Amino acid sequence: MRAALLLLALGVATAAHAGDVVRAEVVLIRHGVRSPTKPAETYAAYARGTWPAWSVAPGMLTAHGKDGMRAIGARWRTELVADGALASACPDADRVVVIGDSTPRNRESSEAFSEGLAPGCHLGYLATAGDENNALFHYRKDDDDDAPSTSAQAHAALTALQSLLLDCGALDCASVAKKDGKKLLPEAPAEAMKLAGTLSENLMLAYAEGLPMSAVAFGRGDRSTLERLILLHNAQFAAGKKAMPAAARAGSNLAAHILGTLQAAAGDKPSVAPLLATGRGVVVLVGHDTNLANIAGVFGLDWHDAARPDDYSPGGALSFTLVERDGHPFVLVRQLMPSMDDLRANRYEGMKRGPVHVAGCPTMGECPLDTLVTEARKRLDANRIDNALPSMAKQASMP
Repeated sequence: MRAALLLLALGVATAAHAGDVVRAEVVLIRHGVRSPTKPAETYAAYARGTWPAWSVAPGMLTAHGKDGMRAIGARWRTELVADGALASACPDADRVVVIGDSTPRNRESSEAFSEGLAPGCHLGYLATAGDENNALFHYRKDDDDDAPSTSAQAHAALTALQSLLLDCGALDCASVAKKDGKKLLPEAPAEAMKLAGTLSENLMLAYAEGLPMSAVAFGRGDRSTLERLILLHNAQFAAGKKAMPAAARAGSNLAAHILGTLQAAAGDKPSVAPLLATGRGVVVLVGHDTNLANIAGVFGLDWHDAARPDDYSPGGALSFTLVERDGHPFVLVRQLMPSMDDLRANRYEGMKRGPVHVAGCPTMGECPLDTLVTEARKRLDANRIDNALPSMAKQASMP
């Protein structure tokens, strides 16, 4: 549950708009495919059937996930070279920066992403010491809300999840649970949505990991079923992590440093330290799904795509590209989200960045820098912003 950043020195026209000259890119990306964060027995009482076994401990990046992050790094290399943000040769260490959160899955994801982004260049990544908290990704430990979703779509998905878990009809689930000694999903809306969001993601992760379909969703669901259920994870995050004030509490520090990086690249002097000391370049932040949701809330972003219904997929990313257009700084806001089949096959060549709706900006996927700053400041919580960056050091490759 966190994300990755990238910044680079640039100076050539982009394909996004004739005459645009890229000055900096900031990429926020979720770590790769991991195992569920709790052991299977935690949820055994809620399902008829056996939750699948994983090859790694709870919450750890899998070998499939690491290979995927390396491939996604290579896909981003193609994107950034096309933008003119990344050269074909090994980049200068101060022009391209990868920052990873401190959890093992984020460290491994950061290393793999860096290998794919700059193969053979020993780019590495920055992180805090040991398991020390990195305030860019987790400002406080009390930032989550458990607000329930009230959408009709989420309610329908909740009913479908209950039916899948107990292999029951909508009207028969209570009797099936009683007969088999199983638990129904909680009645309290907030508790139900929190658990449903977790379970729907766990079902998706088994598919993304490439497990046999007999082990995915207890052999009772296909990809389209999982795509309907993952809306529960989206809804849980929309209500508890993207909505205000939760997004501002958790995401203001990261958002402020993203803005500061864009402002510095435009020649301004931000009040917070930019993520790139040289002012221009590429930064990749390797974080979590929570970071994507928090930033969506603070910046007023929406990118839901029915063709790729998981809004916070492993390896999914937001990018903020500062361009100079007719002498004025603009920010292109785009997303690059893998589909479930992309993740399962670890093939990402067909992914393309798409524009993101930005609140207060008249054009889909782009915004004058001063407008983006003005709109975001309406939502920032000044009490949750550190002017300085956390203390981080370059990390050696893991064995």
